[in-house]
Amino acid sequence: MAAFAILALVLLVTTNVLLRYFFRTGSVWSQELEWHLMAPIALFAIPYTLMKGDAVRVDVLYERFSGRTRLLLDIFAGIVGMAVAFLLLKYSIPYVEKSWMNGEGSPDPGGLPARYLLKAILPIGFAALFCQQLAQVIANCARLSGAVYPADTDKSDP
Repeated sequence: MAAFAILALVLLVTTNVLLRYFFRTGSVWSQELEWHLMAPIALFAIPYTLMKGDAVRVDVLYERFSGRTRLLLDIFAGIVGMAVAFLLLKYSIPYVEKSWMNGEGSPDPGGLPARYLLKAILPIGFAALFCQQLAQVIANCARLSGAVYPADTDKSDP
């Protein structure tokens, strides 16, 4: 979903720039749609990146640690990540409910009418992040205990 949203965002920004600078025209809704596409990109790409093992680390330090230390650090980071994702999930639900109940739209004339749909992505994205962090913690605990998973290709494998 994030990959399609990136493609749509690139096309939309290109179109908006061409319209604005060559034809001296544009629309509020198309500019708002740009940042509406950023939410699913960020919220769905982060758990995917974690799943693929492409998360950014301070590799200069991380690579110098032993395999066991890296696993312990990954488990700690996963638990902290789960706590953050859980809190964001918990606090996003009332925010989304209020927006949904009010049928929130753009305050700008000509803006997108259903802003509550964009906000509904928040708890879904944070739930996905929580689940991915949980999966990472379980997999790293299994590695630490010596269990072997042949299909696991995580880059932090010692």
